[in-house]
Amino acid sequence: MHPFGEITLGLVGLYIAATLMINLLVMMGHGSPKSVSVLNIFTGLLGVAVALQALFVSGSPMTAAQTLLFALTYLWIGVAYWTGETDFRTFGYYCLFVTINALIFGAYAFASSMPILGVNWMLWAAAWFMFFVFMGIQKVEYFKHMLVVSWITTLVLWVSALGWLIGWFDFSGFLYFP
Repeated sequence: MHPFGEITLGLVGLYIAATLMINLLVMMGHGSPKSVSVLNIFTGLLGVAVALQALFVSGSPMTAAQTLLFALTYLWIGVAYWTGETDFRTFGYYCLFVTINALIFGAYAFASSMPILGVNWMLWAAAWFMFFVFMGIQKVEYFKHMLVVSWITTLVLWVSALGWLIGWFDFSGFLYFP
């Protein structure tokens, strides 16, 4: 196993960060969903490509599974935004599935003496769970506004460093991510 954990999202992580940040701005009313749909679809397809490489070239089904959680998230949002979909309940239920898996990946990381990766997965689990509550079971009253979800997800983005730190370090060779 890689010393920094199974998650090797350097390239796609850079786009995950950018897409999440822009999605948050759109959710706060600073842009149109259709205008960000192409970025979501691109990020999702890039994630699928990285997952296929992880599975068939690197022989890492765990990395592929982890990457596909992100890839399907962005493909789903991208297609929904492109088509003008307004009912996100089914996507919300998918977010519950992702939450459960993110918790398992987090527990695995902690058990494998990778606490930073464990915290990373727990933060992502919290973000996906909030999207389940907001979109799946539509319990908006538990949040003052969508801003709560947006800001916590932004915190997840920065703390996890999937996009900015791992993405740039991977390109520069600062850290080893196969």
